[in-house]
Amino acid sequence: MTTMTAARSLWHNRSFVRLWCGTILSALADSAFFIVLSWFIVDVTGSEAMLGTTLICMSIPRLLFMLVGGVAADRWSRKWIMFGSILARGVILALFSLLLMDEGGSGLPYSAYAVAVLFGTVDAFFWPARSSILPFLVPREQLAPANSMMEISQQISMVGGPLVSALLIRTAHYPTMFLLLGAAFFAGTLFILSLRLEPVEENNPTNAAVTSSYFKDIFSGIRFTFSVPILSIIFVTCLFTNMTFSGPINMGLPLLVKSLGWGGSAYSSLSITLGIGTIIGGILTGILNGFRGKFMLLPFFTAVMGFAISSLFFMQHISLGYAAMFTVGLILSMTNIPYITYIQSIVPSHMLGRVMSLLSLMSIGLGPVSYAICSFVLEHKVATPGVIMLAGGFGLALISMSLWLFREFRRMEQHPSWAGSNTATSTRSLSS
Repeated sequence: MTTMTAARSLWHNRSFVRLWCGTILSALADSAFFIVLSWFIVDVTGSEAMLGTTLICMSIPRLLFMLVGGVAADRWSRKWIMFGSILARGVILALFSLLLMDEGGSGLPYSAYAVAVLFGTVDAFFWPARSSILPFLVPREQLAPANSMMEISQQISMVGGPLVSALLIRTAHYPTMFLLLGAAFFAGTLFILSLRLEPVEENNPTNAAVTSSYFKDIFSGIRFTFSVPILSIIFVTCLFTNMTFSGPINMGLPLLVKSLGWGGSAYSSLSITLGIGTIIGGILTGILNGFRGKFMLLPFFTAVMGFAISSLFFMQHISLGYAAMFTVGLILSMTNIPYITYIQSIVPSHMLGRVMSLLSLMSIGLGPVSYAICSFVLEHKVATPGVIMLAGGFGLALISMSLWLFREFRRMEQHPSWAGSNTATSTRSLSS
């Protein structure tokens, strides 16, 4: 079966289509919720400290439960984990909406903190289950196109989420916004509930619950990851990259937009531009075969992304913001997809779930630290939002360029599993 034939036949697989639709709804609501909540706090309270604390409250539960969620996905029904996570997020937002209707903003900041903690906790269990459910829905030869379609759904949410949030923000009634987002989560549960999984040892107690504990599974994944030098380099770089990216962009951008006198629609449109960049970057990366054989360009790409973030310091007209955010989104896909493909190629299949969960953890690991630092700096007037993004962008550029100093990174494409996968692909192409 060719790749194109496999991709077309996916749309005849009703369970895959339901998963794709449920994931799109969940991802769209997730993306819109993050923007609406950030703007709600900035608009209603104007407090930099509260925005930073709320983002920390959302990040820490994800940090604490991400690896637990990965192990849970190997032990329990992925379908029901996903269903429960989406349902819980809908309930949280519906209750928050009712609370705002009843009390207005009098419950702030504690109601926002509680929503952030609960939302981050249940969200931590969703993604490990979603990323490991495909083998129970599609045949092995369709896994590659299926994963591609799921990646596209995530990129669509980066465009659609800000668009939805822009439309909601125009209503200027926050209880309605959160209630509608909760309804989107409820709709997503209907698709997940109708999934029909193949009974291929989806839950195998002899492999998970009996032979090892949660902690043993978690630590075996950690030990394996840091026993491979190139994985250690990629993961630690990812950890510090997130610190220079998450706080400056997620806190600095809405506050900068507010200080320039622009509204929530401008903030949403900048986020939409970021999403458009990720989609185009994903398409380019696919056309260029994931930059295979050209991995030494990846640090350069990330450095350009850092300079694009720094350029927001000079933003006086939104056109500069569009150019910078498009560049950031473009390079996010052009760097993330090659690294993920590389990791999937060199890690043994029985360790892949835990390694990918650890990668997700690294992606948010220093996020709370970044939010805390940015919150402190902004609250005490040490720096403006523009200066935060200027410093964060330069820090990101320096971290990325430091990768060239490591011999293991310069030789990463010589890894036997990576080189072997390229040989196998070439052999199949010649024989087809």
